[in-house]
Amino acid sequence: MGVTLYVVYWLFSAADSLFSGMGQRLLPAGWYFPGLGLVIAVLVVLGMGAILNVWSFGRLTLKVGSRLLERIPLVKTVYSGVRDLMLFVSRTPDGDSRHVVVVTLPGDIRLIGFITDSEPVQAVPELSVGDGEKVLTVYLPMSYQIGGYALFLPERCLQRIEMSVEEAMRMVLTAGMNRPPAEIPQVQQVVA
Repeated sequence: MGVTLYVVYWLFSAADSLFSGMGQRLLPAGWYFPGLGLVIAVLVVLGMGAILNVWSFGRLTLKVGSRLLERIPLVKTVYSGVRDLMLFVSRTPDGDSRHVVVVTLPGDIRLIGFITDSEPVQAVPELSVGDGEKVLTVYLPMSYQIGGYALFLPERCLQRIEMSVEEAMRMVLTAGMNRPPAEIPQVQQVVA
């Protein structure tokens, strides 16, 4: 909790110091008070949100900004990964996608994953199992957002669990430290 409060304090202080000079230049002498930079920062963010909310201007600005970020070599990799992750988390489920599953490895090792594609075989026929069994793409994130693995698994290897994507991501990214063991959901076998 102390670290969180310090980060919030640091963000407020940074916003205040960044915009305080603007407040001192725009306002008459004696009108400036500590914290005015933060007020200006909030007004700037709200103003930019209102401007970007105008449909055509906002879409054009986001499209141009996205194209610009996708042209910078290192930024492109980070930006596209974060964008895809945000789209995955924010979209509504369609069919099998976005379900939280458990993948069991030999030795009763279990990993939490997310179904990201319910028909990868259509794009890459070499992924088929051979007997016509359905193959799903499962993303297995690593703790602290270091990365993850994309696995192409037959449906019989997966077990769905009753957990939202947000809860599962929180659990995986914090290495399970945010939940007491009694709250971890029970595993159920997938019914095809």
